[in-house]
Amino acid sequence: MKQKVKKNKINGSDLVTISILKQELKKFATKDEFSTFKIEILAELGKAELKAIDREQNYHSNVMTQFDKIMKKLEVMRQEGSIDNFRRDEKIEGHEKRIKILEAPQKS
Repeated sequence: MKQKVKKNKINGSDLVTISILKQELKKFATKDEFSTFKIEILAELGKAELKAIDREQNYHSNVMTQFDKIMKKLEVMRQEGSIDNFRRDEKIEGHEKRIKILEAPQKS
């Protein structure tokens, strides 16, 4: 959007005086205002970064908690499997003893 600057007509020519120029330049941001704005932006970015880090840490914590639960279930399953294998081994040994007894020549 193009703004029109007030002009003084002196001797039939369009001149922009220093006072008009200063008045028009007041509409724009100063170096100090930009510096303040930069500081505010950096502060907001810092807050956003901290929030992101906090969210990431919470996510990581939740993932690790779920991982711990899964590992515990796997450990229980492994232990139960070991017990079942031990019981099967005992049954097989018991069956082998019975088979040997049955296959042994009968003494008459």
